[in-house]
Amino acid sequence: MIGVKRSHEWILLLFFIGLIIIMSLLAPSFLTVNNLLSVTQQMSEFGILALGVTVVIITSGIDLSVGSIAGLTTIVIAMTYGWSGSLVAAILLGILTGALCGAFNGVLIAKIGVPPILVTLGTMTFFNGIALVLSKGNAISDLPEEFYFVGQGYLFGNIPVQTVIFLVLAILTSLLLSRTPWGRRVYAVGNNSVAAVFSGVRVDKVLLYVYIFAGIMAAVSGWIISSRVSTARADLGAVYVMQSIAATVLGGTNIAGGSGTIFGTVIGVSVFAVLANGLNLIGVSPFAQNLLMGLALILVLLINNMSIIKRKFTIFIR
Repeated sequence: MIGVKRSHEWILLLFFIGLIIIMSLLAPSFLTVNNLLSVTQQMSEFGILALGVTVVIITSGIDLSVGSIAGLTTIVIAMTYGWSGSLVAAILLGILTGALCGAFNGVLIAKIGVPPILVTLGTMTFFNGIALVLSKGNAISDLPEEFYFVGQGYLFGNIPVQTVIFLVLAILTSLLLSRTPWGRRVYAVGNNSVAAVFSGVRVDKVLLYVYIFAGIMAAVSGWIISSRVSTARADLGAVYVMQSIAATVLGGTNIAGGSGTIFGTVIGVSVFAVLANGLNLIGVSPFAQNLLMGLALILVLLINNMSIIKRKFTIFIR
């Protein structure tokens, strides 16, 4: 099974390399250092969201509220800074807000037993409603210059800060899943939660921490988005929700749970970022971009599941 999943990742990697070659042929300015760094900047925000979503989906769950958590975080950071004048306190409270939102999801799912899609569908609206009530539906832009560093700053000359944050978080999440007992329990719960219980795994505890982790990733993503656009708004993370889920599935994470890697998710996120950037450079309209990105997603998923399709086709013919 692991071998099959690895082959999926390699197929996706080959697709990604082919995509880069095509884009560099169609748009000469695509394969420049500055543009490639710009691509990494664009992929970091929803890439961080996708890290949390990946861990959730491995447990056979789903989290539709991550975009709303990101939006609420931006409002909490901006309002806390306005009240306290302390940027550190504002960011810490923003991250804590993400963790508490994740814990709220986790309690409803792990302790009460409500299906994840119903819980997070409800909290998606609930968290967004809190952000709208707090901000009265307005954008907040009165933030200090230092706040913009993570979204607009550069390290070592021209490497975007948010790219570095994304890579560090991706490596840490990968290690967390592959090298720790908690990571093994996450996969065990996704494979078979009943068997996990008989193996001594506290499924409710694992799920609670998984949703807290997703909430924290959403909060970090919201912080970066807000820093990049120099404003805080309730709807800032909403556009990335479906993209982060699509990139996770594209990266080989089984929507039914039990398998998936951060490496695959990073490639999935990279495919979306390269497609968006390349199509922009070529001059394709945003509407057509959605169409082509959807087609690319379907194409890769069909290639990845070719063995299943062949088997079902053979049965159908017989």
